[in-house]
Amino acid sequence: MNEDDLNKALHLLGEFLADGSSAPVWLVVGGGSALLAQRLSNRPTKDVDVMALREWEGNVISAYPLPEPMKQAAAKVATELRLNTDWLNGAASLHGFDLSLLPTSFWQDLDTREYGQILKVSFIGRPDLILLKLSAALDRDQRRDIEDLLNLKPTATETEESLRWILQHLLGTTTHPKLHPLLQELGHDDLIPAFS
Repeated sequence: MNEDDLNKALHLLGEFLADGSSAPVWLVVGGGSALLAQRLSNRPTKDVDVMALREWEGNVISAYPLPEPMKQAAAKVATELRLNTDWLNGAASLHGFDLSLLPTSFWQDLDTREYGQILKVSFIGRPDLILLKLSAALDRDQRRDIEDLLNLKPTATETEESLRWILQHLLGTTTHPKLHPLLQELGHDDLIPAFS
């Protein structure tokens, strides 16, 4: 999906939810879709990673499994637009880290948009996409994580602050074997001594 495909899919999802008399739905979306929606990257994505569901009062809850009306509406969108059956999925909520560990600011720096009367989507903002992508780059070997970080262009300060938070709060350590190569790829070799 490119940016145009993403917009079409979300607008259609909102229409199908309304047609099915669904309760209002508020998704929190990260990954490639958040990058595309905010024009932080033009790399196509195969799916929309729903990190969490947001209640209208603002509480954040797990997106796995997605509510049944959402699954049914998403299946109709997949058929109509010829997308993968799992184009909208809550797996990031299942396989990601504990949402309660994330800093409070994470849930405040969101780009929220409405797709019809009952569908809201909050895309993770740039600073927190940097944090998520740095965490992913340390956790797995997927070139797209590095490419996304290069598109996000984190400053030395953003990189250092995010890495320190990840190491302390998610990994419980002060260093990581992939840290030095990652800093080199991002052009922040000068930070290597700070993590040695």
